[in-house]
Amino acid sequence: MPSRGRVGRAKRPDSTHASPEIGAPSSASSPTSHSGSSSWSPPDRATWLGILESFNEQSAELDRLRSEVSELKRGWSSFENLFRTSPVPMMEQDYSEVELWMGTLRNRGVPHVREVIGDDIDEIRRIAAKIRVVAANPAAETAVGLPLEDLIGPIDPSIVNEGSQPGWLNQLSAVWERRPLARASFMAATADGQTYDAESILSAPVVDGEPDFSRAVFSVIDVTPHRNKEREMAGIVEAKNRFLASVSHEIRTPLTAVLGFTRLLEEREASDDDRKLMISSVAEHAQEMSNLVEDLLVAARADMQQLDIVDVKVDLLAELEATLKAGGSFTRDVRVQSTTSAPYAMADPSRVRQILRNLLTNAERYGGDQVTVNVSRSKRNLFVDVMDDGDGLPGEDWERIFQPYESAHLATGRPGSVGIGLAISRQLAELMGGSLQYNYHRGLSVFRLKLRSAGR
Repeated sequence: MPSRGRVGRAKRPDSTHASPEIGAPSSASSPTSHSGSSSWSPPDRATWLGILESFNEQSAELDRLRSEVSELKRGWSSFENLFRTSPVPMMEQDYSEVELWMGTLRNRGVPHVREVIGDDIDEIRRIAAKIRVVAANPAAETAVGLPLEDLIGPIDPSIVNEGSQPGWLNQLSAVWERRPLARASFMAATADGQTYDAESILSAPVVDGEPDFSRAVFSVIDVTPHRNKEREMAGIVEAKNRFLASVSHEIRTPLTAVLGFTRLLEEREASDDDRKLMISSVAEHAQEMSNLVEDLLVAARADMQQLDIVDVKVDLLAELEATLKAGGSFTRDVRVQSTTSAPYAMADPSRVRQILRNLLTNAERYGGDQVTVNVSRSKRNLFVDVMDDGDGLPGEDWERIFQPYESAHLATGRPGSVGIGLAISRQLAELMGGSLQYNYHRGLSVFRLKLRSAGR
């Protein structure tokens, strides 16, 4: 009985041997089901278990890879959604052409890209055109002022505006220095010229320890409200510093005079006329300090809403006369006139005198030589106009002078103003149901105090 051949490829017949007859059985093709010895046998149990374990491991690895791909898809979808819907303007930018250009600079021995650019806005525009915008979100369209189809591609040099040099220099320096992150503050502008304060971030992914600027993300934020608040706070701090310096000066000046005259009176004999003059000066300077302290205290109480105002019938001409009799440099050569025989208002007498004192002091310090106070009335209101023939204020200062710690100008040789007298005077007028305004008309500066009429 012929033996079975090994399962596998049959040998080619030797060309020197005769071919078998057609239909004759071949040992290489003998059926394996024939009885007798065989070279193949089914795997044993351990082998089957090994094959099964390998299959399970490969299946688990396939499941893991599928899960990672799914996670990547979800992550990319989340990033894409964030990119598209973010209120922060973002653009994906490709700096490849810029890097090639920088490579030529390095070959020429240029130490830094800033050496080539400087502050030349035209040079920055030329280099910016080498940057390609690959993608942009809708917020970027608003920030730049161009539709998406105009944003994609090389950057339009027209968006490189005057004032944005710090931002562009920072970006290009980051590419030159291979820094993956760069921040900048600058004045940005839309394509139609609308400017705004901006903060920008350029971020490049790091691949094998090196930033990939072909896929950098540039984001820019409009921080104009924040900057305005900072400028406002800086202005307040500056005004406060001026206020403290002015208070120190205004208190020290009369205090020095008071101390000086009292020392003279104490240390040496003086004629009656000299004594009267020195005592008068002491009283006048002490009154100045008292007036300043009163303004400061009233301002503090008003800020804390703890200022009490009485509402009684007040004779404005009588209060004006009392103010002038109190003495002080601001009371000299003041002309008083009235066009009403019933100068009665509903107000607080002490606060009326405080307002009149501040207005007369302001006229004496910053006004002309001729100071006139006119009292008039309408059916419902009483008016006190304090006028002088000095230089008027420009229109933009008419309201600013009523802000705390503000002063429109300083007269030559005069001490700095605390800048609180006019502010507290307007506040007092409003607390009494009136108002205080400034106007410059026909060569006269006019401060008008309006109060409610008390009838005749």
